[in-house]
Amino acid sequence: MALRIIMSVVVAGMLAGCMRGQVDGSWPARNINIIVPFKPGGGFDLQARLLAPFLRKYLPNSVNVVIENVDGAGGKMGAVRLARSAPDGYTIGIVGLESIAFMRAMGQLTEDPEQWNWLGQIGSDPLLVAVSTRSGLNTPADMKRKDFRFAVTSEMLPSAAILSRTLGAKFRPVHFDGSGDIMLAGMRGDVDAIVFSWPTAIKGIRDSQGKLTSLFVMNHTRIPSIPEVPTLAELGVEAEAGVYAVTAVSRVMAAPAGLDSRIRETLVAAIEKAAHDTEFIAQMKQAEFEVVTAPPDAVRLKVKAAVEEFERARDTIDASVVGGISTGVFGR
Repeated sequence: MALRIIMSVVVAGMLAGCMRGQVDGSWPARNINIIVPFKPGGGFDLQARLLAPFLRKYLPNSVNVVIENVDGAGGKMGAVRLARSAPDGYTIGIVGLESIAFMRAMGQLTEDPEQWNWLGQIGSDPLLVAVSTRSGLNTPADMKRKDFRFAVTSEMLPSAAILSRTLGAKFRPVHFDGSGDIMLAGMRGDVDAIVFSWPTAIKGIRDSQGKLTSLFVMNHTRIPSIPEVPTLAELGVEAEAGVYAVTAVSRVMAAPAGLDSRIRETLVAAIEKAAHDTEFIAQMKQAEFEVVTAPPDAVRLKVKAAVEEFERARDTIDASVVGGISTGVFGR
């Protein structure tokens, strides 16, 4: 019995030493995984792969940062994997803020994201509404008067519904699998309006040979990269503050709940330094992304606001819309 007690004390001491080792400078002692909740090749995946070497640069001990694609259910599989991972700092994720908020508001995510450890924001792309030049839509008022065909992918459905409510327009979605199909439909005049994050939308507009044109961006101010595109407010429509919480594609870094505060601080500091590294910013720009950072507390508030807005919009996002987004949410 005495030997068993002694061994228990020794083991407890060793475990305590290991726990101290996690936060006393020996952490990280092995590779760190970044969960990407979509297939390789999309915006989340590309940004994670651009970020990884810079995280290695700014984290202690020069450990590798490995990308793990966990695709499925429009990002839900990856979000659940992240939430249920051990809170030891070795598994973090890059997720869509609006996607997480929508899944939580609609009861598709049992884990409470407000309890997660938010580590910072890498990018946030406001949505841009473009129209076919054949549509006869030149102002938001035209969208209110006309029963227009709004082309959306499954991931854009919730925001398109809320935007239509803001405009006082009838929501008539036309579903497509991807942005390429939507751009072609817009050029042909098969649909009247489209909505995407502004980098995706502006590329399609510029490739359309004048058949698509920008109408407005969902942002408080004009976007420096596309200064010619007005905001919705400039065109006379004042949206409620909550609307802006769900009309963007924001890529944020997160870790599971329960993370040791000192590990969290180490990750937050490394992500912040990486996001402000001039070489990282240049690589993002070359890939046609803009770095738009926000600290963890600001991300947490944005998640809360987005959840509340989606909850308020339940009547607008009706059963057919919810069914349409079960396989995709907010921009891969």
